[in-house]
Amino acid sequence: MPRIATIFLSLATICASNAFAQQIKLQPGLWQIDMTLPGAGADSPMAGLAAQIQRHVASMSPEQRKQMEKTMSDFGAGGTEFTNSGMRTKQCLTREGIARFDLLGNKGSDTCTRKSSPMAGGVKVNMVCTRPQMTIDAALKYAGDKAYTFDSTVTATAPDGSTTTQKTSGTGKWLGSECGNVKPLSVNG
Repeated sequence: MPRIATIFLSLATICASNAFAQQIKLQPGLWQIDMTLPGAGADSPMAGLAAQIQRHVASMSPEQRKQMEKTMSDFGAGGTEFTNSGMRTKQCLTREGIARFDLLGNKGSDTCTRKSSPMAGGVKVNMVCTRPQMTIDAALKYAGDKAYTFDSTVTATAPDGSTTTQKTSGTGKWLGSECGNVKPLSVNG
C-alpha cells in the first residue's frame, strides 16, 4: 500500500504542477510544491497515510530507501519529503520544459486526455489517464509567476479494480533560478 500511495501522490503532484505550467508564465528554476491531504478523519480513504508512509520510509534499509528515492526521481519527484499532513517535493522547471507543456492534448503522454477552461484567477483542469488509470479534476489559482495554489480530486483505479478518491490541496512557490542538484522535470512531448 505505501508504494502505490507514494506513486499515486507523486503523480498527482506532478500532474497538478504540469497542468499549471501551461496556463501562466511561470519562472523557470527550482519550485517547491507542498500538497496536503485534507480530511484526516477516519472516513477519509487516505487518513493517516502520510504518517504511515513516514514510518515505512524510516523502517527501510538504506538500499531500499535509495531505490525508492530513485523511483521517485524517475517520476520527477526527487527530493520528496512526507510531512505530517502530506508531502513536499522540489521540481526543476526549465524554460524549454515549460514551453513543452500542453494541456489541450497536442503534446504529452498518449495515455492521458486533458481539458482546461479558464476561471477567475486561474484555470480548471480535467485529465483522464489510462496508464495509470486515474481521473484528475483540479482548480489552479496563481499569484503572479512565482506562486500558485491548487485543489484537486484524484480518482485512481488499483490493479485489482478497486478505486480510491482523494481530495488534495497545495501550493507551489518559486525558490530561485538555480536548481542545484534537482534534475529538470521530464515531460513527454
